[in-house]
Amino acid sequence: MSKPAQGSLIGDVRRLFSKYGTLKGKPSFWTAIRILLVKPGVQALLFYRFYHKLFRIRLALLAEICCRMNHFFTGAEIDPGAKIGSGCRIWHSSGVVIGRGVTIGENVSIFSNVVLGGLGHSIFHHGKKGYPTIEDHVILYTNVTVLGPVNIGKHTTIGAHSLVLESIPPKSLAFGNPAKVKKYGG
Repeated sequence: MSKPAQGSLIGDVRRLFSKYGTLKGKPSFWTAIRILLVKPGVQALLFYRFYHKLFRIRLALLAEICCRMNHFFTGAEIDPGAKIGSGCRIWHSSGVVIGRGVTIGENVSIFSNVVLGGLGHSIFHHGKKGYPTIEDHVILYTNVTVLGPVNIGKHTTIGAHSLVLESIPPKSLAFGNPAKVKKYGG
């Protein structure tokens, strides 16, 4: 997996305007400004990139306050301690939750109401602790929930309304509750 801790705003903008992104090429100045002003998914990542830097230089309280502002304005709750690689795209930010220990690779697409988090402190989880790792070029469709120390392999798609509690291999299509691999190596 690429270096998610080194994710950058430049990588996000490149993906947004690449042939695979929304605008497919070099946008006009006003188109770029419009995207930055009205697209909450783009704004959520901009906020995150800013307060993640604050978090890394040990300004945790300020980073947490910015995180709350991000949630208020965009509907996305992205913890300052999460590690998100370049080119991540949040298509619809409403209800997106990304926990503190989550690691996301490069060029990952996230749709609305996706939850990436730990299992919590319940006695029913048999000591499992940790957060998901989402590798490069993964698509997480609407209402996907990924919990615990699982790994979603590169070039994998997780279908809408899925609950992922176990690792999914690379190049897979998985969906369901709980999610099961339906196609592999495609």
